[in-house]
Amino acid sequence: MSSPLSSARSGRRTAAAPVGGRRAAREAAARHARRGRPAPGTPRHGRDRRRHRLLSKVGTGALGLVLFAGTGGALAYSDIQGNVDRQDISALLGDRPTGGAEAAPIDAKAGKALNLLVLGSDSRAGANDDHSGVDGMRADTTMIVHVSADRSRVEVVSIPRDALVDIPSCRLPNGTETRAANGAMFNSAFSIGGQTGDVGAAAACTIRTVENLTGVFIDDFVVVDFAGFISVVDALGGVPMNVDQNINDRQADLYLTAGCQVLDGHNALGFARVRKSVGDGSDISRIGRQQELVAAIAREALGKNLLTDLPALYQFLDAATSTLTTGPEVGQIPVLAGLANSLRGIDPASIAFATMPFDWAGARVRPAAEAADLWDALAADLAIEGTLSGTGEAPVPATPSSPADEGTETPSAPADDGAVSAAPEPTTPACTR
Repeated sequence: MSSPLSSARSGRRTAAAPVGGRRAAREAAARHARRGRPAPGTPRHGRDRRRHRLLSKVGTGALGLVLFAGTGGALAYSDIQGNVDRQDISALLGDRPTGGAEAAPIDAKAGKALNLLVLGSDSRAGANDDHSGVDGMRADTTMIVHVSADRSRVEVVSIPRDALVDIPSCRLPNGTETRAANGAMFNSAFSIGGQTGDVGAAAACTIRTVENLTGVFIDDFVVVDFAGFISVVDALGGVPMNVDQNINDRQADLYLTAGCQVLDGHNALGFARVRKSVGDGSDISRIGRQQELVAAIAREALGKNLLTDLPALYQFLDAATSTLTTGPEVGQIPVLAGLANSLRGIDPASIAFATMPFDWAGARVRPAAEAADLWDALAADLAIEGTLSGTGEAPVPATPSSPADEGTETPSAPADDGAVSAAPEPTTPACTR
């Protein structure tokens, strides 16, 4: 079985002229090793042992097995791993919450809950240049993605970018430290940490702010920029979305007619970013649309049998990792492989979306007292009450007899008294292709 890269790579290789003697044999063996092939004349049992060692390095995930199944598999693995900008930010995080000192789990050790901070960067550098003249980098979207220890649930909690929070002092790569700020806009933590242009430092400052706010240990992080988001959606062949109103927004470069349609990467990005011309124009309203879009992407990814379609798998992974910045653990392809493999059969109804409960503070918001219940649930690996599920509809209330709920109280949405809200706005029905 050949790798999706084998035919593409063959045109880049040049055949070496034959030479004699032991030196020639060594060189031939080295060439075959680089190409992932056993040298001619190697005993079959010797080939099997080497292949087994290679597979064991990749881990137990089905994705790793697929990537190494063909003769060009190692090249595919190397290319995809090379896409990911992995950064070790441990030296920048300082004092942290207790109870999560271990690194993010490789899924061969499933049984530990995982909290990932997913950040959408609005940096206009490089491939993201939209000629707007906007400098610097901010966190356009921030979500805590909680994966339960038994891998039966995924909870996604959005933190409003306009929330007023305390931002602790953050260490920068140049050895300096920033000043702590009280009552600052949440998304400024990313720009404060990223003032030297380092995405890892921007993520580290945001993690410190999130941990200070929630008391939840963040195992690792993922930063996706505009170009990366577009690539992911396009690699899936677009995402079906039900647009509930006509959108004509020059700032987001988005022009859509109401109704069910398939959004390509460009329009999906615009849908995630559009704000002032849709709904009430608030960031809270936009969070609701972003969650609907992420739910649609999850349904589309789960609905495609990528693990058995090698060309589609490679295209998706190559796109998904092309502009990704992560921590040192989750950015490893074997770790991603194990996690993806254990979540491959998850029911979309078991994916819950929620927004941090808040109180209005003029045009901004502040964390509400009820937010503490949500953070406690995440820290204890308990199911939360979301406002949207991965099906695109409101979630079905959990039954009291559920094992995860025994002896505990599931955080409930605050009463609708006009001051506190956990739900951005009612969702529109999901649609399919």
